[in-house]
Amino acid sequence: MSRTFSRSLRLAFVAATVTAGSAHAQAPSPTATSGYLDFVGSYAGAPIANNIITGPYRAKFQPTGGAMGANEFAVYCFDWLGLAGDSDIQILTFSDAVSSMAPVPTALRLKFADDPEGTAGGLTTAKLNSAAWLTTQMTMANQAQWNEMHVALWRLFWDAGVGSPTLPDLTFQSGTGDPNAQYWFDMAVQNATYDASNFRILAPVDGQGVFRTDRQVFLAQVPEPGSFALTGVGLVALAWASRRRRHIA
Repeated sequence: MSRTFSRSLRLAFVAATVTAGSAHAQAPSPTATSGYLDFVGSYAGAPIANNIITGPYRAKFQPTGGAMGANEFAVYCFDWLGLAGDSDIQILTFSDAVSSMAPVPTALRLKFADDPEGTAGGLTTAKLNSAAWLTTQMTMANQAQWNEMHVALWRLFWDAGVGSPTLPDLTFQSGTGDPNAQYWFDMAVQNATYDASNFRILAPVDGQGVFRTDRQVFLAQVPEPGSFALTGVGLVALAWASRRRRHIA
C-alpha cells in the first residue's frame, strides 16, 4: 500500500466517522416528514410524584419505507397529556406546527389549546424555542436538575393535566438548595429567541395518518444539514481511496 493511499484512507475514515458520530445518533434527517417512533424508555431520571419520569427519553426511528435505526437518540416530552409509546409519526417543523392548516398540525394545536385553565396552553414559536433551549440544558452533568427542568418544560404549555396526575407547579424543588422549576421556566422564557431550526416535533398518528390524542408528542433534535454534507464528503473520499488502491494494485 502506498504512503499516499494510506494517508488518504485515514483522512477519509476520520471524516466519515467524526461527522457520522455528530449526527445525533440516528435521529430523523432534517428533511424527513414521517416514519415510525420506537419508544425505548427513559434515561436515569429520578421519578417525581406519581412515578412520572423526567429528562431525556430514548427512542429509535424508522423512516417511511426504510429500516429501523440501530442507534437510539434523545426525545423530550413537552406534552403533559397522553402516554409515551410507540407510534407512527408525522415530523413537523415549528413553523408547520404553529401555522400550517394541514390536519395533523391543526389537531396538534387543538390538543394544546385544551388546557382547562387556559392561561398556559397553546403552541407558539416563542414557547417552542424556549422548550428546545430547555432540552439542551438536560445533560448528564445537570441530571440532578432534570425534575425541575422538566416541570418547567411542561409548564410552558400546560397549567394542569386532564386525565393525568396534577402537574407540579413552578415551586417544585426536588433538592435542598437547588433552583426550583420557576428558575428554569424563567430562563427558558428568556431564551424564546433561541435558534431551534434543527428541532422537530414528532406528532403521533394512526395508520391512516390521523393525529393520536392518546400518545405524547415529543421534541427531537435532528442533524444539521451541514453534517450530512460532510458525511457525504467522507464517504466519497473513502470510495476514491478504495478506487485508487485498486488502481495501484
